[in-house]
Amino acid sequence: MTPGSAGARSVAAATGSVPSARSAKLAQLLHPPRWLVVVVALAVLAVIVWLVVIPQYSSAVRSLATLESLSVPLVALAVVLELASLVAFSGMTATVLGQGRPHYSTLLRIDLTDLGLNHVVPGGGTTSAAVRFGLLKRVGVASADALTGAAIEVSASNLMLGVVFGAGLVLSITSFGANAAIAVATVMVAAFFVLAILVCWILTRHSRRAVTVARELAGRLPLIEPDAVERVILIMAARITELLSDSRRLLRLAVLGALNWLLDAGALWVVLAAFGSPISPGVLLIVYGLGSILAMLPITPGGIGIVEGVMVPALVAFGFPAPVALLGVVGWRLMEYWLPIPLAAAAYLSLRVTVLRRKAPTRPPVSI
Repeated sequence: MTPGSAGARSVAAATGSVPSARSAKLAQLLHPPRWLVVVVALAVLAVIVWLVVIPQYSSAVRSLATLESLSVPLVALAVVLELASLVAFSGMTATVLGQGRPHYSTLLRIDLTDLGLNHVVPGGGTTSAAVRFGLLKRVGVASADALTGAAIEVSASNLMLGVVFGAGLVLSITSFGANAAIAVATVMVAAFFVLAILVCWILTRHSRRAVTVARELAGRLPLIEPDAVERVILIMAARITELLSDSRRLLRLAVLGALNWLLDAGALWVVLAAFGSPISPGVLLIVYGLGSILAMLPITPGGIGIVEGVMVPALVAFGFPAPVALLGVVGWRLMEYWLPIPLAAAAYLSLRVTVLRRKAPTRPPVSI
């Protein structure tokens, strides 16, 4: 997710606080207009496509005959793996929210709506997170629980992505030389692991000190209310402590997080195999992890252009023919990036018809 006014408003909404008119005016001055964000994102995407994708396009067109040998059963299997990956992620949502949560099918449709919106809106992480937050509130999840649950779930998911990428590095440590993209991804993973451990330690061991520091900082920032920050930090600390004290629940969260990424990576492996070029597990996890980590950069919706521009050259560097690498990655992205968009539309319409029309009772937030 990208920080911005939507995230600040979500913190305020979690405790019912309303930013002052002065803060709102200051926020308008600090944040660029949406049209400018869209123009910049489209310009970056155009540069990536022009410099990375198009130079490889001609060779891929010359090898379109490869499609004649495409294995349809393997393509169908890849679709199934992608759908199973989405199911696993919503399992994480259910695990984090715990008892008293909405029905799993409701959470699955909310997560699909979030993912689809993230794939069509530039800087979509903030917008989709705000929509997901609103939908969870509409189905009875307390505001603070929705906010802290999302932060824990995203952090756990990113940690498991780091584990997947690290496993690929270990399995293929002798298969690659110096590579700037791999180095950047490795540093990002290591930094995130250190940050996650540090945050967990502070929130579980020194939560009151964290509240004091956070309140002092919040008092100097626009849109952020100190009371709202204190409540969110205490609820986050309670949620993390609750998870760490329940080993079975923590293990379930870790397994579902790993399955979410591994099933998605498995779909990539199946698509490449469908073109007659299976890939070793270590290289698969490196290439997949590299693209997925860099896709988190808030430049284009869902990392479109960035993922393709990184993964195709990475596969070529590992010895794959350029046409097969491009066709394989594009074929996988049709399932991983584009398939959730119509599914998201259907999921939201289903929510409107079956859930959002009736007012759900709000679950009281976790006690602190």
